[in-house]
Amino acid sequence: MKKLVMAVPIIIVMIALVAIGCSNKGLVGPEDEEELTNSCVDCHTDKALLQELAVVEEEIVSEETTGEG
Repeated sequence: MKKLVMAVPIIIVMIALVAIGCSNKGLVGPEDEEELTNSCVDCHTDKALLQELAVVEEEIVSEETTGEG
């Protein structure tokens, strides 16, 4: 009986936390989702910026691992 008395308030509190978390848009994500999407698209499609940030990685070939098998 004591476990039931403790379990009921815990379940009620958990349901309340879930309801508050799902209904509070400030906790869920950014308020202006369209602005965030536009800034991502703008950055990822800016050719000059992409060329400036691009890094060419050289392939490192070790002499110890090359040659006849």
